[in-house]
Amino acid sequence: MIVYNFTKDSKLRNYGFYRPGSSNSITEPVTLAEAKAHLRIESSDDDTYITTLISVARGICENYVGFLLAYNDSLTYYLDRFPDRQEIILYGISGLDSGTTVIKYNNKNGVLTTFDATKYNSDEHSIPSRIFLKDGESFPETDSYTPSAVQITFEAGLQGYSMPKPLYQAILLTIGHLFENRQNVVVGGKGYDIPQTAEYLMNPYRVISI
Repeated sequence: MIVYNFTKDSKLRNYGFYRPGSSNSITEPVTLAEAKAHLRIESSDDDTYITTLISVARGICENYVGFLLAYNDSLTYYLDRFPDRQEIILYGISGLDSGTTVIKYNNKNGVLTTFDATKYNSDEHSIPSRIFLKDGESFPETDSYTPSAVQITFEAGLQGYSMPKPLYQAILLTIGHLFENRQNVVVGGKGYDIPQTAEYLMNPYRVISI
């Protein structure tokens, strides 16, 4: 079951959306060796296929829980304008690396400008990740005729040490499900893209509403 696709779902544009940069590199939370051990496969005949399944399974699980599981080193989050409140909520983002965060915006004259990094703090621990204005600071005005006028670039995603074991196991179970079943498993007329056990493991971490 897919709840929110934060990368492509147009209904989330009012909340912002993110895109990977052209040079984005993804560090998968499950390695090829770990996936093969789970599948009990020793030969290298299916290595390319299993590598693809790792990425697909991780993406399925990300859409289910509603935030990043793989680490990305070049993401840009877009907003049409700065929010009225004192924080920016980066829906779909987890494990924000505050040291890499850069906020740019099109000012009232349409000129792309960098927002002073001394005026805000980044929350690396919350899911979704957040950016807070410091006391006494305010967001600048943007060009109202420029869509996606605010562009926030950063590195983000759960790394190995911060990946909850149930989510790691859910990805492995989904890899096994995809490897064994080349199409949906149908039980009682209902198709399953994700093993039910994987759903149970992910449910406590799931972002339900926005």
